[in-house]
Amino acid sequence: MKIFWAVLALVAPCLGACQLPTNVAIKRIDALRSAQDTCLRENVAQFDDRASDARQVGRYVAMSCSVQTEKLVQYAVPYATRQEYAAFQNDALVRATGYVVSSRGAAS
Repeated sequence: MKIFWAVLALVAPCLGACQLPTNVAIKRIDALRSAQDTCLRENVAQFDDRASDARQVGRYVAMSCSVQTEKLVQYAVPYATRQEYAAFQNDALVRATGYVVSSRGAAS
């Protein structure tokens, strides 16, 4: 039993180091998501005429941030299927539409 604890004591620091790449990847994904969110928020004013349907404006905003979405997809899912890629695009559309609705509410 003493051998087990001795081996565990030697291996435990290595197990902690195994988390490092995962933590770095999560931070990178968070940074890419933040860049995408910033793009979406900043482009709402450019496309929103306050008369058009919020979802249509959200679609234009999401398309204007396609570079950020593409970077996020490529890093998060390196070999993304069409379905996975479409899910990221749909997520950007939903969030962009939310920003449009929020900006309209704040301006009232």
